[in-house]
Amino acid sequence: MASFKSNPVFYSILIVIGVVVAGEGWLIFDRNQAANKSHAILMQKRGELTALESVNPFPSKENKASVEADLRRTQVALATMREELKGRGPTAEQLRSAKVPAEPTDIFFDLATFVEDSRKKAKQAEVKIKADERFGFSAYANAGPDRDLIPQVFRQRQIAQYLVEALFASHATEMVSLQRERPLTKDQMAIIASGQSLPQAASESSTPSTDLFEIDPRISARVPGFVSASAFRLTFIGETDSLRTLLNKLAAFELPLVVRSVEVEPAVASTSAGSPSQATADSNSLGAIFGNTTSTSAGSAEPVKPKPLVEKVLSKFTVTVELIDLVLPTSTEATPTS
Repeated sequence: MASFKSNPVFYSILIVIGVVVAGEGWLIFDRNQAANKSHAILMQKRGELTALESVNPFPSKENKASVEADLRRTQVALATMREELKGRGPTAEQLRSAKVPAEPTDIFFDLATFVEDSRKKAKQAEVKIKADERFGFSAYANAGPDRDLIPQVFRQRQIAQYLVEALFASHATEMVSLQRERPLTKDQMAIIASGQSLPQAASESSTPSTDLFEIDPRISARVPGFVSASAFRLTFIGETDSLRTLLNKLAAFELPLVVRSVEVEPAVASTSAGSPSQATADSNSLGAIFGNTTSTSAGSAEPVKPKPLVEKVLSKFTVTVELIDLVLPTSTEATPTS
């Protein structure tokens, strides 16, 4: 202590130097610890890099070959699907090779011929139709469609003819109606294909509503940009065998027609077999009350014929179908390379 008092400056310098040396020592130790930790992380990353370098990078040659093979299978499946959607046999070939009328006058006479021939075939098949039946084309009874609508209306006429002839061949009792979708111009179809809705003014038309219907979007096969479709709705009266025969005809896939829905309801009872008053009188007779099936009807000596165990029941069927078309890819889409 005496020495510090006799030489305070010297000893103060020594104390300061000691503190500085201690601080530098602590800093050296801390940096050494950090350096050791960084070295350990570096060695770990180098080990991971070495492990990654020893593995074949993706995609390998085997993976590339598998992807190319899967692509070829998909392309073959797509080509097969497109070919099947063209239909089969002479009916499909006739549909593809038919010449589209160029003028509204030409399509008018084409529709008139279709209506007249269909009426004759209905008479031959003994299928009841309305006296003024136009088979879904009453809008063009006096004039053809606009020039922009000719291709679509002509295609609808072709499909309508196929459906009508298939119905006549099914031994149906009566054809109630054939409805189609509203034909659209190319611009309107482009708007719908883009996923937009048509303006209200563009969707209005003077075409009678009995000709047209709108398919429920929930049952439609349309997929914008991929699948296009044209819908038809056929309503008729007949037995169940008539419906079965019609559906089997469509299932032959002569044309790419897909059934989207079938609705069935009881047909309105016809009065041709007897008047309601006569039926009421028979039901109130003594023979009917006491179960005497051999009683005779008024004014007739013949006994009443017993009812068959299983009666033939007529039903009203509504079948909705769609003509399916795959949308061809545009030239701007990227194509895979080998």
